[in-house]
Amino acid sequence: MFLFSSPLRCRASAVGTCFLLFSKLLTAQQTTPLPDSIELRAVVIQATRTGANSPVPHTNLSAEKLAQTYHAQDVPFLLSGTPSLVENSDAGTGIGYTGMRIRGSDPTRINVTINGVPLNDAESQGVFWVDLPDLAASAAEIQVQRGVGASTNGAGAFGATVNLDLSRIQPEPFATVTNSLGSFGTRKHSAHIGTGLLNGKIAFTGRLSQIASDGFVDRASANLRSYHLTGAYVDDRQSLQAHLLWGHTLTYQAWYGLPAQYLENENLRTYNAAGTERPDSPYPDEVDDYTQRHHLLHYKRLLGKGLDLQLNGHYTRGFGFYEQYKAGEAFSDYGLQALTLGDTTVEATDLVRRRRLDNHFYGGTFALRWMPESFQNRPTFLLGGAFSRYEGRHFGDVIWAEYAVPKDFIYYDNDADKRDANLFGKVEVPFQNGLTAMLDLQYRTVRYEFLGFDQNQNNVSQTAQLHFFNPKAGLNWQFRPGWTAHAFFGIGQREPNRDDYTQSTPASRPRTEMLLDWEAGIRRQAAAWSLSANLFFMDYRDQLVLDGRINDVGAYIRTNVPRSYRAGIEIEAATQIGRRLTLSGNAAFSRNKVQEFVEYRDNWDSGGQDAVRHENTDLAFSPPVVARVEATWAILPVGKTHHLSVSLAGKYVGKQFLDNTGNDATTLPDYFFSDLRLNYDLTGVVGKRISAILSINNLFDARYSANGWAYRFTSAGYDERPDNPYTRLEGNGVYHQAGFFPQAGRNVMGTLSIYF
Repeated sequence: MFLFSSPLRCRASAVGTCFLLFSKLLTAQQTTPLPDSIELRAVVIQATRTGANSPVPHTNLSAEKLAQTYHAQDVPFLLSGTPSLVENSDAGTGIGYTGMRIRGSDPTRINVTINGVPLNDAESQGVFWVDLPDLAASAAEIQVQRGVGASTNGAGAFGATVNLDLSRIQPEPFATVTNSLGSFGTRKHSAHIGTGLLNGKIAFTGRLSQIASDGFVDRASANLRSYHLTGAYVDDRQSLQAHLLWGHTLTYQAWYGLPAQYLENENLRTYNAAGTERPDSPYPDEVDDYTQRHHLLHYKRLLGKGLDLQLNGHYTRGFGFYEQYKAGEAFSDYGLQALTLGDTTVEATDLVRRRRLDNHFYGGTFALRWMPESFQNRPTFLLGGAFSRYEGRHFGDVIWAEYAVPKDFIYYDNDADKRDANLFGKVEVPFQNGLTAMLDLQYRTVRYEFLGFDQNQNNVSQTAQLHFFNPKAGLNWQFRPGWTAHAFFGIGQREPNRDDYTQSTPASRPRTEMLLDWEAGIRRQAAAWSLSANLFFMDYRDQLVLDGRINDVGAYIRTNVPRSYRAGIEIEAATQIGRRLTLSGNAAFSRNKVQEFVEYRDNWDSGGQDAVRHENTDLAFSPPVVARVEATWAILPVGKTHHLSVSLAGKYVGKQFLDNTGNDATTLPDYFFSDLRLNYDLTGVVGKRISAILSINNLFDARYSANGWAYRFTSAGYDERPDNPYTRLEGNGVYHQAGFFPQAGRNVMGTLSIYF
């Protein structure tokens, strides 16, 4: 249940009137600009952010840029224009469970922070954007660093780093009401208010959002609610800012994907297998129900003589479950004895189970920055670090069964404790000839305590202690006006995730991963156009991949491949043609290979596994080409009371393999889709401005899948295809199961925002 205090309980039809009155009230308050010694955007020292003179390839998206395209979709879809990025959605709409890969790296290898505080789950290392709905509405800026990136807090970055800045203080009072409606029953209602700086020192903001969608896929509905409250104090020497972010998600599961046999059947394209184990009709409560609360506290102090100190504290509380109807579950799998009913022994039952999480994540970060005034070129020295602790309980219970089970029966229950600490130093020195040198050294240690298997396959408490040293260095050289070149080298290391540890013994536990990242490029910035090219070579040592192998406790886990790499070039360009036409685009061309890979296929006839050796195959989910281009025509140019523009964007993603075997039978075909968007701004009618966005997504109704999975096996004696629509025959007794995630066809979304 979602509760608001009575002053905020405005009905949708009256919300504009409520905020118009509130805006007038705020305008009557005395406001003063921030003191000159405080940068408006730098209430938090972004120690994990990279600057304009950094050799790390990056993309900055301001709040104003995000607002041009934002309806209700998650952050991965807002970042669609970032080089080398491929976005996907389980429900096909960009709402609910979404993900992204950058340079082929999956979400567990993309480090994400909010104001420098880690957002990645400590155990799975992924980011679940659905847990914080409408987060982009609070962002002042999103920065995406590609490759290893600068030293950061939390999970190691192997493909990219994403920094969300929520710390900006608006000096003037404001109120914004946003409503969005679109295809598949999609709607968003949001209200955002702020007091501005009261007496030049205190500011409060609040955002309240609700997003709902039926989803493109059958039953893939989402009902998402969130709020974001902030309070800030700032004077000429210090600032204090507190954030409370709350999110609740209720989504119907669409995790299994479309069965491979249904992929070409237009009538079955939206089929969802979740909940179908229940006889007669799908189980209506096959849902994921999760709540997450983030508490952030930032204190900044100007110590004088170019010295700044930043202290940050954070606490995240998460709890929830996903519910499943399971048919024919053996009592023995739940630690129960078979039932005897008269002369009949019952060994299995239909049941409904919940698998639950109950976790706490807390810690602190700091950054001490020194820009000595005595140096002519003002070098920057930064000492930063963090400590965090994750305490997570994993347990499951059975809430209903066809045959009775004990009341409130918990069939598994285990805890995990992970501690993560790092310390890094950064030096950035500018020279008179336009050259800037950067050195970044990080030490990180991880201690993980968990319930895992010992050599005798018994569950016992275990501990893993890891230490990493991650150096980075680079040069940025402005050798002529408008011309800049850069070079960068960095090492990143990261630990295996929860399943790698808990589903193995110390003998079969995988090793840590290492990445050696080389980057070099050049950029030309002119008055009306820009062009850049960045070369990269990402050399992986012991990268973890799924190879189908079953370990010594009978679990499929990831294993280390000794050598693999990604090499390519990223090109970006933009130009302004006259007063009305803007063209922009980027393209990434890459070669992504694993030098030697052994696939282990289950043999259903023998009960064992067959080893198949592969050499120089493509890394999974690594398209050789990702390209996007956008053209914007200003029908009514900026500066008028009315501003109207139309934009047409197209994106191409090359063929992707679902595993590392290079087998053409299990691929995502290449695809191209286009989006058309109208932006209309009107001033001087209601409030300060009215902004309307109308988008026709996937304009030409392309049929494509952006994600999937595959499992290959051998079976000479049994053809599973009639019994399982996920199964296809490759030939000679080799089959595979595969699931695909189709994205929505042509669909429409409209958003109206009123700014007071």
